[in-house]
Amino acid sequence: MKAAWIIIPIVLVGGLLAVSAWLVQADEIYAPEQPIDFDHKVHVSDYSLDCLYCHTYASRSPFAGVPAVERCMGCHLLIAADKPGVQKLQEYWQNEAPVPWVKVHVLPRFVHFNHEAHFRADVACRECHGQVESMARVARVASLEMGWCLECHRAREASVDCLACHY
Repeated sequence: MKAAWIIIPIVLVGGLLAVSAWLVQADEIYAPEQPIDFDHKVHVSDYSLDCLYCHTYASRSPFAGVPAVERCMGCHLLIAADKPGVQKLQEYWQNEAPVPWVKVHVLPRFVHFNHEAHFRADVACRECHGQVESMARVARVASLEMGWCLECHRAREASVDCLACHY
């Protein structure tokens, strides 16, 4: 019986600490370091590249996709070839390897998000992804939690049926 009086408070305190750490982490902006420092500002604001130029599948697929090294090298064989980031890109190109980008916008496996459906509904990329055109490093700026999505769906009078996202 004495052991229970010692173990229960320890478990409760440990649980509270874990929940507090999770809540603090949930408030932080997630902007993981990438294998290449890719500056969206340069590509989008300075050179006026449309999101769909690199994320070609967003308008016709559930997934936006990331550009293949070949797409990047289409420009960077000639442009900014002396820059450190482009030199790293060239290494991937020479090794015939994809760039191992770290996903920034990750949803739980039980949620099915379809980029094409949102594209067809004229939802601008920035509504979920923020002002990527001004980001030196992409950061997750929206929680992407269910309540956040439902609020948007209700505001647009889109479906809030469970099966719209959970199937």
